[in-house]
Amino acid sequence: MKSLFTIIIVITLVSVVWFIKQTNNSPQVVKETSFPVISREDILNATDLKAGVKLAVQQVNDQAISEWLEKASDLAEEAGLPAEDISYLQSNLAKKFVVFQAKRSLFNDAVEQAYYAIEDITPIKEQYPEAQDLFVKVDALLKKRNKLIEQIAKELAGDKPVDDEFLQAAQQQWKQQVANRQKQ
Repeated sequence: MKSLFTIIIVITLVSVVWFIKQTNNSPQVVKETSFPVISREDILNATDLKAGVKLAVQQVNDQAISEWLEKASDLAEEAGLPAEDISYLQSNLAKKFVVFQAKRSLFNDAVEQAYYAIEDITPIKEQYPEAQDLFVKVDALLKKRNKLIEQIAKELAGDKPVDDEFLQAAQQQWKQQVANRQKQ
């Protein structure tokens, strides 16, 4: 029994020494790395930046574009973004990017207006070559619209051949249907 008691005391002492040794070892302090809550892409895709640059492009106001990018750069600095992101936002490449995006958005707006007004979009395509990759889709959309108008003209003509008078009436009816849908 004495030997059992001695073994328990030895184990206890060894355990105590081990725990003391462990507490003396200072724990490694893990440096907490903070990440920005916003990214460069978030800034470039912010609705206020996009709208401001779009308006500036529409008004051909290069100074306003630069001011919007300066605001974006200031935000990036405040958010603690890396220096390379801040440099990018201050670069000519960033300016080209936001202008490109704004022109594509202006193209979409102009095409939408021309679509509903049944107008030719050739001048719009010439004005916004930045949206060249969208031209095929827009042309397909316009063909569908024109087919709908032709169907309306055929219904209006009945048994008669479709002429310009029926096409114009069909266009007016189509415009009216679009206007009614927009009111709803």
